[in-house]
Amino acid sequence: MVKPASHDLELPGCTPDPLMAYLKSLGIVRLVGEQKDTEARGWWRNDVFWLRSAVLFRNAQNDAAKRSALVTFLAEEYRPTPIVAPWAGGSGFFNKDNKKAVQALGRSTSARTDPYRSVIESVQAALRAERVGDKPRDDDKVRLIRRYRRELPDQVVAWIDAAMILQRDGQRFAPMLGTGGNDGRLDFTQNFMQRVVALGLHNDASTSDKSAAWLAQALFSSHVKLDAASVGQFAPGRAGGPNATQGMEGDSTDNPWDFVLMMEGALVLAGAAVRRLGVADAAHPAFPFTVRAVAAGFDSPASKDEGGSRGELWLPLWTRPTCACELRQLFAEGRAEVAARAARDGADFARAVAGLGVDRGIAGFSRLGFLKRSGKAFLAAPLGRFEVVERPGVDLLREVDSWLDRFRLAAGDRNAPPRFGSALHRIHSAIIAFCRYGGPTLFQRILREFANAERALGSAERFREARRLRPLTGLSPAWIEAAADGSAEFTLARALATIYDSERRTGPLRANLEPVDWQKQCRVWAERDRCVVWNAADLATSLASVLGRRMMDGARAGCERLPLASSFSAPLKDVGAFIAGHLNDQRLEGLIWGLMLVNLGHGPGRQAGFTRERHDRNRDRGQAVPCGGREEPQPTAMLPREYALLKLLFLPWPLVPERTGEKVHWRLARPAAGGRTATGLTIRPEPRILPLVRAGRTGEACRIAAQRLRVSGLSPMPGPLPTGVMRDGRWSELADDPHRARRLAAALLIPVSSKSVNRLVDLVCRNESAAAEACACTAEGES
Repeated sequence: MVKPASHDLELPGCTPDPLMAYLKSLGIVRLVGEQKDTEARGWWRNDVFWLRSAVLFRNAQNDAAKRSALVTFLAEEYRPTPIVAPWAGGSGFFNKDNKKAVQALGRSTSARTDPYRSVIESVQAALRAERVGDKPRDDDKVRLIRRYRRELPDQVVAWIDAAMILQRDGQRFAPMLGTGGNDGRLDFTQNFMQRVVALGLHNDASTSDKSAAWLAQALFSSHVKLDAASVGQFAPGRAGGPNATQGMEGDSTDNPWDFVLMMEGALVLAGAAVRRLGVADAAHPAFPFTVRAVAAGFDSPASKDEGGSRGELWLPLWTRPTCACELRQLFAEGRAEVAARAARDGADFARAVAGLGVDRGIAGFSRLGFLKRSGKAFLAAPLGRFEVVERPGVDLLREVDSWLDRFRLAAGDRNAPPRFGSALHRIHSAIIAFCRYGGPTLFQRILREFANAERALGSAERFREARRLRPLTGLSPAWIEAAADGSAEFTLARALATIYDSERRTGPLRANLEPVDWQKQCRVWAERDRCVVWNAADLATSLASVLGRRMMDGARAGCERLPLASSFSAPLKDVGAFIAGHLNDQRLEGLIWGLMLVNLGHGPGRQAGFTRERHDRNRDRGQAVPCGGREEPQPTAMLPREYALLKLLFLPWPLVPERTGEKVHWRLARPAAGGRTATGLTIRPEPRILPLVRAGRTGEACRIAAQRLRVSGLSPMPGPLPTGVMRDGRWSELADDPHRARRLAAALLIPVSSKSVNRLVDLVCRNESAAAEACACTAEGES
């Protein structure tokens, strides 16, 4: 932060918003730098513009004296820049135009308006030579503009460059200056000249009290009564219209000095457009810090505002004192790069800001959108402030650029179903929100919105085939780390989304959610795949359907183990929270769909880069668990015992006991040498258990599960009577709760860690398990 010096002056009337106030700030530093002090500098501090000038404030002892010096310079010494648009009707140069301002400046004898008078005479001579008296048509307009660029002074050429670009097929206009210096019937140059005359800057008379008061208000935000006049798109709060003030209608209000200084500031952006032509593409010439609009980051219908917008302008805010020539260079480059290319729309620009792909020295940006309101009128609406702060994870979006470009083109088609345009709008909104604020929660939103678009494509076969849209796949594991926020929803979604078949005979979880060819790394769509069982029902129903389908497919494929392996596991307390219905199911479902897009290498013949075995082995050895893994917390009492009983039948690996002193602890088997799985206790589920649970008959399912555990070698509670009669029927006494049963069935799909297995055994089995002792002795003998 720059500390105020003796030659520094704060200008409370110059703020980043609205556009008029921002351009006014540029105009002040440009005029002081070009007409008074070449070393003058300006910068932003606490959303207020500051001016430094050793020459202008040489004899000023305090702020009041500095203010007086700046007012005196502008009111008595400032020479207006000859800003004209003698190619457009209403500019004051054609037969049906209002010529009062042009005539007043043309007859002026003041030295302050010598440049203006000279330009007016040159323009009138050119129009006579071209024999143009009325408003010129397109061909005549192009010919006139080319002649003006050859014959008029550099200041006028700079204005032309700020307003438009000449191309072979006509002109392209800068959104900031409407259509070549006018917005509908409002000609900016005509209004500029009218205000110059109204302020008396075209003669040598002393400054009126009213003009001085207006100037003080423009610079220092003092109180003064404003006149009724059009301000165009530059100050939406002063534009008037319905509900603009007390009563039904409000008049447009204006301070003439605001408009004059604003137009002077617009010239700082001059000359950059021609040099940057072709940076974006031939059809959309690049103006400084100007990109195509996206209806994201504000409450507005996407199609309406994107289609009717002139574009977006990202106004840089800098905190280092900078002179006018440096500002010209800054705007001439207008650099905003993302993925080694120029930003093309608002979402790209937000990514460039978050990825530090903008010019050094810029502390932030004020985003403006030129939106159509009140018929055909445009307003420069503020769309938020963006700090230039690096957001870890923004570079990961490069992995989806090619897919997003194709999807953007398809969704923008006139005949595309509206749901795809809405999906694109939500993607842009998520990207802009993350770039603005950062954090894993907003990065999760990006994942969810990409997943929503992918989900919409999965059910639109004709649309995706006609546009040749492939599934979104191949996201790197870094996406998981960037989205990790430690929430229960994330840990459960991460465990579920990375489910795969350790024997590679069936597909990963994604194959159960959408029709993709998992044998081709999910890079192409599959036709009518029966593996897809996810539906529009509630989350618990879909998860239970996935479990049933994977069990069926595993049996048909002859899998030795259940196809329920996963690269990650979920803590038991989060599983208990899910069963109790304490989590956000909508968020959980969105994260499952988003995280399944990450490629961990679970394809045929390929090993996962980070598998569940490695995950649990790191836990056992006390090593850090990557990608946001957490140490297993102590489970809470909310974990139901019926879940612990049933889950022991739905594990992807055999159970292996380990003796520690007098105790035996259970864990999941790990792969042995040569890819073999270590021997252990394998518990196969009865096919009828899952349907019973889904039907709400949990007690009956638990009775069958207890019998299965006993046959496998474990001794579930309650134990037998003294007579030897088993009491498995006690499980049947559980009250039937269909809602809880659905969530319980879904929870059986959730992968748990190796350490959690021991807790499950402790909850439902007796300590004196003969199977545990036997297996432990066997394991010791093998070692």
